[in-house]
This record gives sequence, structure tokens and C-alpha cells, in this order.
Amino acid sequence: MEKMTLKEARVLKARLGKELDRLVEKRDGVAIVTIMPEENPMDFIDVSVDEVTKKIDDCIERLIEVGRVIRLANVGAAPSSNKNDIATMVEKTIMLRKEAKYCSALGSKNPRMRDRGGFGSDCTQLVNVTTYDIAKYADRARQLSDEAEMLSSEIDRLDLETTVEV
Repeated sequence: MEKMTLKEARVLKARLGKELDRLVEKRDGVAIVTIMPEENPMDFIDVSVDEVTKKIDDCIERLIEVGRVIRLANVGAAPSSNKNDIATMVEKTIMLRKEAKYCSALGSKNPRMRDRGGFGSDCTQLVNVTTYDIAKYADRARQLSDEAEMLSSEIDRLDLETTVEV
């Protein structure tokens, strides 16, 4: 086992995920080869399906372990000024950014706009009008984005300060 920061563990997990994808692709490539009837299929592969499958199993095992220690650190590590753990902070950041995106869309609407193709019973063109304070939602979007950015910075700091053993 080696000691590393939580950020390094996240990078390792991503690298292992890519390696797993590469190994699965490699196994697919050696599982079936096209040959002439008199040729030996083993002459066209550099590793057996069983050997690649063993590497896949090892990679999966390592990926699960790294994921486990990251999850434990996410739930266990929290800044002293905040009662939330990293996992909660990440979830909150995601939700804040999502709501900020929705509020930004509301905050950029035209207060009065023709409804394309919409006509009333007397053939007058219908109009879409907002029923809320557009500026209020634009401001809310900025506030939520700022809060998400602060949380994200705190998560980054904790990722660099928290150590795990993998």
C-alpha cells in the first residue's frame, strides 16, 4: 500500500478506468482473428484471452479498492469550519451549479415575446410574457455560481490535504 493525496487517488482511479477500457478492447482484439484456413491463429496475437482476462480482473480489483478508499475519505474528511463531508460538498456543488444554470436561463429571458405560430381564436398573435422578476433570477444565478465555486475550491483544498492508502 502506498500513501497519496485524495486528489492523486482520484487521478489513479481515472487512469485505472481508462486502463480497464483499454484491456477490454485488447481482449476483444485477440479473441477473434481472421485467418486463412491453413494459418495458426496464435501467430496473429501477442497475448492470450486468458492472460488479458487476468489483467482485467486485477485492474477491476484495484479499481474497486481505490474507489473504496476514496468513498471512505469523501465521507470522513470535512473542513473544520464545516460539518459536511467531501461527498456532501460535492453533491451540493453539483446541485448548486444545476440550479444556477436554470436560474441563468430564467434571468436571460425576454420579458415579452411573440409566440411563434400561436394565434388566439380571433386570429391575433399570442404573446409570451414572463411572470417573475428577471433580474432577481439573474442575480440568484450569480449567487449560486459563486457559492458553488467557493465549495469547489474547498473540495480541491481538501483533496490535496487528505491522504489515503491504496
